[in-house]
Amino acid sequence: MDRSFGLDFEAVMHHVDTAQTMSFFFPMLRRSLVVDMRQGPEDGPLVKVMPVARSAGDRLRSLKRLRPHMPRPREITSIPWPVYARTLVTSGVWERLLSRLAESGSEDAVRAAKGALVELMQAERQELAALIRGDQYETIWARHQ
Repeated sequence: MDRSFGLDFEAVMHHVDTAQTMSFFFPMLRRSLVVDMRQGPEDGPLVKVMPVARSAGDRLRSLKRLRPHMPRPREITSIPWPVYARTLVTSGVWERLLSRLAESGSEDAVRAAKGALVELMQAERQELAALIRGDQYETIWARHQ
């Protein structure tokens, strides 16, 4: 069991394999990767990058608004992801998620997931650039001129 940065990858893999709704939240990015595996006559699985929700209840309500043809989910698995988005790939979590989406038969969901990963990586690059430039961040030392 690898517990890098407090992550239990074995437990994460279990949730990816079994959860109907899950949210990987990236605290530094203030964004979440939301995955809803439920399907209905008008809806396939949903994969979407969204702002971090204030609570699990807020996330469940947002899913209901996004998917009005589906019943409101009863629960959501929240997975904090305090490491880089690429760690989803290097840890094997991403491959497992894509496999599950592919097994659902929804090519749209697989495409959405791939697009979501690109979106997260771009947001991460922008956040790191802002950190380097000092945008939205304050240093612990003052610059005197």
